[in-house]
Amino acid sequence: MMQLAQQAQVSTEVRRVSAYVFVSCAQPKRIVHALSRLPGVLKADALLGASEAVLVVERHNFEALQTLLTEVQSTPGVKKVSVKLAA
Repeated sequence: MMQLAQQAQVSTEVRRVSAYVFVSCAQPKRIVHALSRLPGVLKADALLGASEAVLVVERHNFEALQTLLTEVQSTPGVKKVSVKLAA
């Protein structure tokens, strides 16, 4: 009976939400430095030969992810944000 209760508890836990965020900007290295400090940003890289950076992010739910994406979009120098959710 205890195992069933533990399994039920695990199945009702909220799954974390991960995404790749592509950021169009004029100065990718500066943007990466600023965005890498945000909570939920696991990795931030400037892409060579492009005016773009890529972030790997993870939050505890979609609402928290949306809050993070709003912060990314409102960062000075960010022109456009494109998000791809991880499966």
